[in-house]
Formats: sequence, C-alpha cells, structure tokens
Amino acid sequence: MILEDIYNKAFGIENNYKNKKILFIGSESYDGGTITIIEGLSQLGFDIYVYKKTNINSWFCNKIIDNLDNIEENIDFVLSNLHWGTRWSLYNYLNHKVPFILIDNDDRMHDDNISDWKNKYKNYCNVYKFEPPDEIKNMELSPYRWMEDIGNYNPDIVFMGQKYKINTNEIYLPFGINKSYINYIKNNDIINDIKKRYIDIAHFPGPGHYRSIVDNILINCKKQQNMYNIFVDKVYGDMNVEDSIKDYCINDTNIHSWHRWRVCKDYFDKLNDCKIVIYPSVDKPNSPGWDSKRPWEIISQGALILFHILPEFDNSSYPIQEICDISEFKYNDYQDMLNKCELLLKNNDLFERKRKECYENAIKYMTSEPITRYFLWNIQKYTLY
Repeated sequence: MILEDIYNKAFGIENNYKNKKILFIGSESYDGGTITIIEGLSQLGFDIYVYKKTNINSWFCNKIIDNLDNIEENIDFVLSNLHWGTRWSLYNYLNHKVPFILIDNDDRMHDDNISDWKNKYKNYCNVYKFEPPDEIKNMELSPYRWMEDIGNYNPDIVFMGQKYKINTNEIYLPFGINKSYINYIKNNDIINDIKKRYIDIAHFPGPGHYRSIVDNILINCKKQQNMYNIFVDKVYGDMNVEDSIKDYCINDTNIHSWHRWRVCKDYFDKLNDCKIVIYPSVDKPNSPGWDSKRPWEIISQGALILFHILPEFDNSSYPIQEICDISEFKYNDYQDMLNKCELLLKNNDLFERKRKECYENAIKYMTSEPITRYFLWNIQKYTLY
C-alpha cells in the first residue's frame, strides 16, 4: 500500500526540521487543504508566523510578527497558497535561503486542461482588483477581492489539490480531514454499531454534472422500491462557529471566505445517520475537479463512502482508494455503484468490516498529522536546502 509505505517513511519527519517554524504568507481566501497543513504543522509542534495580521487559514494557531529582518535564519520554509489577497510583495524582503512552498488548491479553470497555477494567477489578476491601496491590503476584512504583482516569486515545490495527470511538476495534496470534523461524531456507538444508523444510502445535492446524475438515479430508486431508506436532499440548520471569529464570519461578504468556517451541525448529524454516502465528484473534467470538503466530511463521520474518480485525475501519490477496496466504483458506471450498495446492504458482516476499514484507515492516513508528514517528507525529498 502506498499510504502505509508513506506513513512509515514519513513518521517522525518533523524532527528533521531544526527550527520547527515557518513563515506563512497566505491567501485571504478560505482553503481547506491549506488549513489541513497548518493544523498538522501546529499539532506537530511548528510555530506559524504571519506578518502584521492574522490569516483566515491559520487564525487558530498563528503568531503575528512585525518584522521580517533575518526571518529566514529562524524558519524552515515559507508557505503560501493561491487565490486572492496573497502578499507576494513580502517575498521582496526574503533571500530564498529556505524553500518556498506553494499550495494550489484552487478549482481548475474551465476549458484549461493544464490549469497551471500561473494561469490561475493571471486569470485572477484580470477579474479581481489589481494593486489596491495599502489600507485595503492591511484590513482584516477586505471589501473586495484583490491581487498583488507576483514579481519574481518562484516556488521550489507546488502542491496541487485538483491535480490531473498532465500536471507532472506538481505533487498531489488532499483536502483531508480537519480536526473540527471529528468533533461532530455523536458517540462511539455511531462508529461501532451500524444499527444506530437508519439511512441506507444518501447523496447530498449540489451544483455539478455528476451530482445531478446521482440525484436522478437515487430518486428513481426511491420511487421504484421500498427496500432501502434513501436520502437525497440538502441539509440546512444552525451554523456553529467559534466565538473568536464569529464577527469575521458574520461580516465578511467575500465568497469562500470567513463564513466557510461555520459548521452546520444538522448536516453532520445527518452524516451520522447514514450507512453509505455517494460522492460522485463535483462536475465534469476541468470544472472544477475531484477534491472538495465533501468526501472528507463523509468518511470522518463513520459512513462508508462510494465514489468514482475521473480518469484524468491524479492522486496516485496519496490515493484515497486505499482506505477501502470497495469504495471506488467504475468511472461513470452507476450500475456498478448500485451493485456495490446492494452487496453491502445485504451482507451485514461484509458491510461492517468494510465500513470500519474505511473509517479506521481514514483516521490513520487522512487526518491533519499524517497528511502534513507526507507534505514535509516531500519537501525534504525534493529540496536541497
């Protein structure tokens, strides 16, 4: 298994970093994959430095500094992520004495098969405010999205969430299971006893080609037979958020920003009631890709996930397929999906074995610490600093 091999090779890799400190020059946009890495670094004992103000992706652990003089003498690498609001100009104060690491977890560009991070950056410069005044850049809640000139920035490694096989110079980085998801498991019985769950098959609708197909298939199944309890619906409810960022979440009007930290308890409660949850990817190739928060939320709550993966998608360096050998159904083969559901639901012992396998492997390999060790292992493997 690739996951087990990396788990063993990367275990304790954090001890190879002498400072256990990083500088985070981050986007002003919420980014699930970046949060997983920041969370993992913090749990592994790293200090996360940010310049002048807190950041949306690291607020829960970052340390604000006011000076970048000689900062590279005391850190192991500089981390940035894509989208809007990244202070690329701060790199003018650095001498590239430590690795520059970039996380590109943004959606793939429509009609762009490569979706290189540089292409995304250029596109954002065309659609967002370019070089706003400093008073806007220094605000903790910007009134609009903005971009800085990227200058001569050149990352040593690019980690990519929506990585396709054509992206040969990038390393796949999964969104992963954030620590906050684990807090919404109702109790251990939910994990240990499938009888506590009353929904046999579920799919949570949303925009996207593949999601619409699965919605229609399951709705038809629900009409044609009463053997299984099938749930196909959106879930809303009270949104929980930590008090320390509540004002940010309420007042930030930018899409995909502070409000994304709010968690709908009713949604996680519903996941706790599900035996099997279908995740058919988001949309057709290039818009936006496979990875999102949804699959990681599903497996974090002890449901067995069934998914297919687009042929062009490349997560071979850290494959979610290995957490359970029955979870992947053939690409675009929805009869295979239904056959797997029937096989599992008619064989309780098999189902329980596979569901626990799915959950236990997800916790072992797909939470913040193991993914961050994979991240650190790759940095050490591919840089010479």
